[in-house]
Amino acid sequence: MESFRGNGRGSFIAGSSVHNQRIERLWVDLKRILKIYIIAFNYLEENCGLDIDNTVYMFCLHYVYMPRINNTLKLFADAWNLHSIRTEHNLNPTQLFTRGMLQYGIRGIENNLVSNLEEYGIDWDGPIPTIESDTVTVNEPTNILNANQSLNLASRIDPLQTDECYGINVYLECVRTVADILQNS
Repeated sequence: MESFRGNGRGSFIAGSSVHNQRIERLWVDLKRILKIYIIAFNYLEENCGLDIDNTVYMFCLHYVYMPRINNTLKLFADAWNLHSIRTEHNLNPTQLFTRGMLQYGIRGIENNLVSNLEEYGIDWDGPIPTIESDTVTVNEPTNILNANQSLNLASRIDPLQTDECYGINVYLECVRTVADILQNS
């Protein structure tokens, strides 16, 4: 936007916005929830030899922590959707959504369908968007186990099993188990 309007014109707000308090609060809470995984990953790197270039380590990291992180996010979303919002007469987001649906009704599909859905929303006369350089691409870990080996691992390691060390012990056991499975195959 600054490239079109120039610098110093207040084209955007830098920092947190007073008009987006709910989303700012959501991000604070979400970062707080996920912070434990950052600490665990740093611990694994510094003290347990986690090497991001090692396919076994990365496979085990994904195998153990993806279900844990997804479970944590689901619990967070469920709690968030039921928290009361003071400025909305203590209704929660689920109640606000339901009230909106009842007040305004469910809108059907309009008859003026777009002929080419892949180009819907593209402003061909608008400015060319710049590619964001701050995005992080996470490659899917390659599955290093065949079907029988995967079943063997699943029978021996439950990624969601209770662990007082935030999954670190489960991860280390997974690394030992995968190494054993690969060695004996």
